Amino acid sequence: MKRANLFAASLALLLAACGASGNAGTPGAGGSTVLKVPVGTSPVDGPADAWVTVVEFSDFQCPYCGAVQPTLRALLPAYGTDVRLVFKHFPLSFHAYARTTAIAAECARAQSRFWELHDLVFAGQAALFGSGAFETNLTAVASRTGLDVANWQACRSDPAMAARVDADLSVGILVGVTGTPSFVVNGSLLVGNRPASDFRGAIDAALARAKASGVPAAQYYDKVILGL
Repeated sequence: MKRANLFAASLALLLAACGASGNAGTPGAGGSTVLKVPVGTSPVDGPADAWVTVVEFSDFQCPYCGAVQPTLRALLPAYGTDVRLVFKHFPLSFHAYARTTAIAAECARAQSRFWELHDLVFAGQAALFGSGAFETNLTAVASRTGLDVANWQACRSDPAMAARVDADLSVGILVGVTGTPSFVVNGSLLVGNRPASDFRGAIDAALARAKASGVPAAQYYDKVILGL
């Protein structure tokens, strides 16, 4: 690839993520650095014994985090029970409403409505964050999820909800996340709103390694990726 084309490709990757800097590659794919991201109590879509764990560090106000959602929705179900998606909050400081929305999502999770709020927020980012009526719009979104809105509103001042968000942010910083969206696929990093082919390549490689390991699927992530 010519230097100009290489620069353009690198710039495109950085522009496809909010606040990203540094390597946007896959450090775990070649057997080098493996990012050990605990699932903890984070929201999970998929079975606990999936071969491949995709951890998404995301910011609800980041447009690239919203833009990648259709790719994930189209791609991940094709893997059935082999893949699970774990969501971790990574609200960026220059997004005025990111942390507030993350706390609101945790309060939705307290009523088992996390993914419903997640989907509505990302699908309606422009209206939610761009109209100048954020609180009114967020409450409308909460109502559309079927939440008990009064309890949800009261929950938003609970320090435990903010602590969950801050704990996710600390994990992301610890493993070297610098921008959103960032994905850790069985320990390998992908940064940005990547095409489906990039996700497919990372997942297929991780799946092949996992199945060849001889470790049962239910133990694979904890034993091989986390080293527990």
